[in-house]
Amino acid sequence: DEMGLGKTIQTLAFLSALKHAGLPGPHLVVTPLAVLQNWANELKRFTPQLSFVKVHGSASERERLLSSPAVLQAEYDVYLTTYDTLRAEEAFFTEAFLFHTVTIDEGHRLKNEASSLCASLARLPIPFRLLLTGTPLQNNLHELWALLHFLYEQEFPTSTAFDSAFNLN
Repeated sequence: DEMGLGKTIQTLAFLSALKHAGLPGPHLVVTPLAVLQNWANELKRFTPQLSFVKVHGSASERERLLSSPAVLQAEYDVYLTTYDTLRAEEAFFTEAFLFHTVTIDEGHRLKNEASSLCASLARLPIPFRLLLTGTPLQNNLHELWALLHFLYEQEFPTSTAFDSAFNLN
């Protein structure tokens, strides 16, 4: 589209292909609040075969939504939420059921591994993780390690060896 690189549509095609291959979900998509509705619109427009629920709103609205049998029984293919809602409802996202994938829109926000968002996401027991970003790293290889650590925690458990290997001073 005129605004981006097509990351949303590519991700929806990926999730649709997973459903077609027999892995319907649930899948988790975590976005900034500013693009949450865009994700919902694109899901309706391009992948009507994927059922989805937006987990967002006031505390009482989230409580009502998260007590819904359909939500609790993982009946939706895609669960859309925001960074803030993920942190506020962390118990639901970490304990209710296993998400097959997590997609983090604006994934460059994870470049600071000490952030509360990173801490919440690290507690998600999700086997496949996808970061979407159109923002390049700013000449800081430690930021690259933080993203790799989120994606491949076993291979990049600490930054010490990574940082020293790329210390060009």
